[in-house]
Amino acid sequence: MYRFGKLIYQQEEGERYGFSLCRIDNAGTRDQTYDLLGVIRVAVDPRQPEKLGENLRGWAVATLAAGGHGFGCYHATFSTLDENDEPESDLGNLDINWSGSQVLVPAAE
Repeated sequence: MYRFGKLIYQQEEGERYGFSLCRIDNAGTRDQTYDLLGVIRVAVDPRQPEKLGENLRGWAVATLAAGGHGFGCYHATFSTLDENDEPESDLGNLDINWSGSQVLVPAAE
């Protein structure tokens, strides 16, 4: 399992938030599973927690590029974290099709 830095910013109190990244195995089949690759804890302005979610895509793409992850489907999530810093309540997510070096986008019809 590949682990990212566990803590970037420490929030004083209240909910903990984080970004997580999973590899989707057997994507699009009934055997689809999610392999958690890592979680990074992030600070959130409690008045506007949704603002941090806007950075999810950039973080996920940078993490895939830096981590040497191969071709496949990946799932990134912005969520609250439980007491073990594992993803809990989903606040935003996205799927990324990754070539091994860049994001794959569907061809225009």
